Amino acid sequence: MKLRRIVQGFAVVQIARSVLRRRREAARRQNRNRALFAAAFAGGSAAAWWYFSQRREATPAWVQKKQRKEERREAARREREQAPASRGGVHIEREAARDLKVPLGEQLK
Repeated sequence: MKLRRIVQGFAVVQIARSVLRRRREAARRQNRNRALFAAAFAGGSAAAWWYFSQRREATPAWVQKKQRKEERREAARREREQAPASRGGVHIEREAARDLKVPLGEQLK
């Protein structure tokens, strides 16, 4: 065998090894990047969920004003629909003056 063929064969082997090494490094880098992107996506999703859950509790002023207005209307409607309250029983003694009415719970003995 000639020396030239041996050197050419050695060169082909070295090129093949370097190509395989680069492919392995590229695959390793891609897997690492994929894991980092997945972690970043999960962290971003958690941050977005937390932010929007906090914002849900902060109701805009116009909504609060509308709710208060509706509550006032509802309270007024309930008050209108409520039957007039009847007064408690009154005890009147036989020969007492008419302006001395005392509710039953407040009678003195």
